[in-house]
Amino acid sequence: MFETWVLVCAIGSSLCHTLVDEYGPYKTKQQCVERAYEIAVDVPDMLPGYIATKYKCIEPSEDLKGKIKT
Repeated sequence: MFETWVLVCAIGSSLCHTLVDEYGPYKTKQQCVERAYEIAVDVPDMLPGYIATKYKCIEPSEDLKGKIKT
């Protein structure tokens, strides 16, 4: 199972935020990647002035304590 995380950044700025998809987790990494691209397409409408710059598919069982979520 994979969760989709997308990094969005303000255009012309170093201000960035991490979005976590609420529809997952997904059974395959391919489904996770497809969802990341769907989110990237929707970002300009949902967050004007922002653009999706990176994505990451992680397994929810990974221990994220003390790690930077990017």
